[in-house]
Amino acid sequence: MFVFHKTKKIKIFNLILMRKLLIASLLFLNFSCSIFEDSFNISGFNPISNFDSQKSPLTLSLDFSDAYENGFVVPSINQSNDGKFHFQFEITNNSKMPKKFYYKIYYQNSSYKFDESHPFSHENFYGSWEDPSITFKETELIPSNGSSYLIQDSFRIVGNPRNEQQFYGSKKIGPVSDKEIKNKINAIKNNPDWLSAVTEKALANNIELETQIYKDAVYTAKQDRNFGGDINNRWKRNVRVGNYEFLLVVFADENELNKVVPNYIQNISLKNKESNYTNPFSFFSKDIGAEYSTILSKNSLKLKAQPSFKNGVFINKESFFEPKYDTTHYSTKCNENQLLLKNAHFEQFISSFNPHFTFNNIPVTADVTGNKYTRNDYYNSLKKEQKQIKTPIEVSHCPCKTVIPDSANNKVTLLNPAVKDTNYKKENVGIITRHGLTYGKYSVKAKLPQLLNKDLLWNGLTNAIWLIYQNGEWNQRRPCSTKNGFVPKTYDGNGAINYQRETNYSEIDIEIVKSARYWPVSSYGGDASKKPNEPLSDSNKVMVTFTNWDLACDDAQKLSHGVFKVPYQNNSFELHRWDTWYQAVTGKYGALNDELFENDYYWFQIEWKPEEIIWRIGPEKNQLTTIGYVNSDYSSIPNNQMLLVVTQEWHLKNWWPEAPFNQNYIPFPAEDIKGEVLEVFVE
Repeated sequence: MFVFHKTKKIKIFNLILMRKLLIASLLFLNFSCSIFEDSFNISGFNPISNFDSQKSPLTLSLDFSDAYENGFVVPSINQSNDGKFHFQFEITNNSKMPKKFYYKIYYQNSSYKFDESHPFSHENFYGSWEDPSITFKETELIPSNGSSYLIQDSFRIVGNPRNEQQFYGSKKIGPVSDKEIKNKINAIKNNPDWLSAVTEKALANNIELETQIYKDAVYTAKQDRNFGGDINNRWKRNVRVGNYEFLLVVFADENELNKVVPNYIQNISLKNKESNYTNPFSFFSKDIGAEYSTILSKNSLKLKAQPSFKNGVFINKESFFEPKYDTTHYSTKCNENQLLLKNAHFEQFISSFNPHFTFNNIPVTADVTGNKYTRNDYYNSLKKEQKQIKTPIEVSHCPCKTVIPDSANNKVTLLNPAVKDTNYKKENVGIITRHGLTYGKYSVKAKLPQLLNKDLLWNGLTNAIWLIYQNGEWNQRRPCSTKNGFVPKTYDGNGAINYQRETNYSEIDIEIVKSARYWPVSSYGGDASKKPNEPLSDSNKVMVTFTNWDLACDDAQKLSHGVFKVPYQNNSFELHRWDTWYQAVTGKYGALNDELFENDYYWFQIEWKPEEIIWRIGPEKNQLTTIGYVNSDYSSIPNNQMLLVVTQEWHLKNWWPEAPFNQNYIPFPAEDIKGEVLEVFVE
């Protein structure tokens, strides 16, 4: 409910109030467009009047309290007395008769948006009243006496502000329960056709039937939640970080308002006759020929996110390949209880186990990282005849043993575990955020493990900072609408491509690995003269690789394969795609191993925007070097919700052709390999 006050300029109090409103309007960089200004005037628009107007923009951190269940809310109840922004403006009725006016406020994320004239501007994050069915609000009768009258109201920024049905679902959150899984297991076993299909899948995946039944039971139980229920799961389209702008629209006549402003602009949850949403900022950027006024307040608000390790690390049982896993390392800050389910900002990341991804490794255990194995040892092993061990890339079966939160120091330790006795394995480790976001500048401060030892031998690890799609059919990226479609992530180049118009798969990577700087000759058109020689100076360097998994969507007008260059400012970056069908573009940047890993920390950043991605690294957050760039002309940029992942992984030798060392001849680790994640910002 708005509050309505008359303001008489002859009173000192109101002169002060008017002065404050004028200062606020200047601070918030208001821009106005008024039609028939002689009829009425709007002034003093302040979209966040209950916060300190001397700070522009007002900067708030997203409050993670209850956000896992309900999505982010801005401001939260911890940030203002009533959990709302209060806004105000003044109306002066210049007509000859008292009259009512009709107003509405809209907000829009301005850091990560398409221009209002862009055909994708409807994808921008914008909203209005939390209940979108409330259209323009009516003031009380405003006298026509030349005085200004203060209008006050409130609103808050919430997820899924258009109440889109695809983001509705069950009120249940978190991993599916044992009861839900058991019911699905029984359903599979009691349905001969379903059981037969699962049996075939188990054979294809080379896993036990009971394990495949369990995996399918978890998946289908989760799907039931995604498609069942009428709860607005606002966390599925979370509030975005970055700057916000606010648009105030005021009409002098209700009939004229309803005549010129369509219902899908008054109620943003409705679609136009083409069954699309229309951005109100786009609509009101054009003259609609009526008696109305708009005021745009730019850069009034800035939101950022800083997920913390103080609340611990949650263990998601859905992540595990087998239903049984070791919980002996659980602690108060690392477990799967309800407290951490609702409050933890991170969970342990369990890589997808693929029994087909295997090493044929030498049966040697050594502390490569600790300089107990040299390049001479490595080269000698290449010559030696020895029975190699076939073992898959392992994932943890003992959560909280290799991911150790330190709440006191607000950090987390990651361990690639040492091999004991002859239990040969190379085990991945990592963490993942639990609150999805679309777009943002993701900055990670980390002390990641050395990749080269003092003898410049690779220890076999790949350190990675990356973004991965939030799982769920509701989280579809924009359809690939031109000639073909998305190439499925699982396609390996053999047989016909089963193109997909829609998918939820998206991924953006920084991977740090000991690989060749340049690509095979085939990537240079088969012309060896076009391939540069590997620099001898690279012996003490690792490659910081940057990748966008665009699934070869040919919406990108300059989609290319092989090696090609993408211009950026006064520079250009070299990117590579293996083939026309290959699902990703990748570039490489050589960096000194000691520079990245010798000091107490280093910064890694992915800036993901609607039409471009920028990769940066540096010793301090304010001293970053741009190492990679791509835009939507060359690669389809994802627009769905993603999570941040930090991992220490073991990669197969064929993933990085022409690398100077063969993973199969790198010993299993004799000592734990330790990394630390110290801070995470999303801005």
